[in-house]
Amino acid sequence: MDGAKNLVGKRVLFIAPMFFGYEKLIKAELELKGASVEYFNDRPDNGFWTKALIRVDRRLLARKTDVYYRNIIESTCGETYDHILIVRGEAISIKLLRRLREIQPKARLSLYLWDSMHYNPNARKLLGEFDQVFSFDRSDVEQNMKLEFLPLFYGREFERSAQWSDAPEYDACFIGTIHTDRYKVLEKVVNSLQARGRKVFVFCYYPSKLLFRLRALMDPGFRRFGRKYVSFNGMKLSAVVERIAQSRAVIDVNRPGQLGLTMRTIEAVGAQRKLITTNADVVNYDLYQSRGVLLVDRQNPVVDDEFLYRKELPFDSVLREQYSVSTWVDRIFR
Repeated sequence: MDGAKNLVGKRVLFIAPMFFGYEKLIKAELELKGASVEYFNDRPDNGFWTKALIRVDRRLLARKTDVYYRNIIESTCGETYDHILIVRGEAISIKLLRRLREIQPKARLSLYLWDSMHYNPNARKLLGEFDQVFSFDRSDVEQNMKLEFLPLFYGREFERSAQWSDAPEYDACFIGTIHTDRYKVLEKVVNSLQARGRKVFVFCYYPSKLLFRLRALMDPGFRRFGRKYVSFNGMKLSAVVERIAQSRAVIDVNRPGQLGLTMRTIEAVGAQRKLITTNADVVNYDLYQSRGVLLVDRQNPVVDDEFLYRKELPFDSVLREQYSVSTWVDRIFR
């Protein structure tokens, strides 16, 4: 029985980060497949310092976080759920996770990791508490037999990009958060394209004005880059879809050492747009093919015009469907 049939009439408790609207995509897909969904943010609030302190060590906000999860458990204890899906698992304690299972003994408990375990140490403590655990990072899966490999997804909105028939306004676009050495690598790619007269759309999100000022003070290159491209307000998903639709290619710069393919990578597949990426692990995916994906070096990224202006569609329709949010939901709720 496939995931869609499994979900008709089922009740799902869904706990996930509020992250660029992706939690809304998952909830909408579950409801489209017939489930009744109750959603909660996985953090007590979405403020920068709450997210930052939990990410450093959840114990720094343990009292606040535990009160938040106790309230979730109390508010849902009168309900009976068939499934509980937690994305990331960065904030909940093992004690409260066990309490949640205790009051929902019939529910199948699933965890999805859309960050590498290296950036989410709390999740590592929780793995044994779940009936199934999925990760977008192939290296984490290879190191832990409890994990199943499941790449990220694109939403149905990207069908609009795939069907876009107007002439491209941009040769390439980058939309994402600025972290680690990303700005340095991105600047090389953008400068290389612009030096040849290619038009590039760049939108870089930074979550804190204070930390931006501190980093800009310490790093003149970051300050110069930030003045041109950084925004402190996120871009709505509808705008992301439109900018990608207007572009020939999507630029992706992964974290150093990260193997899992980013959301933007998968969205390029869904939007039928070429992908320019620094993630060397892309060669191990079925989406890697010369007409659709260009792997570039972080130190010396070169994007040739032959790749940019090739006319054929980058990805096969059957392959695209494998990375849709519909298939993603079916895998978890199979």
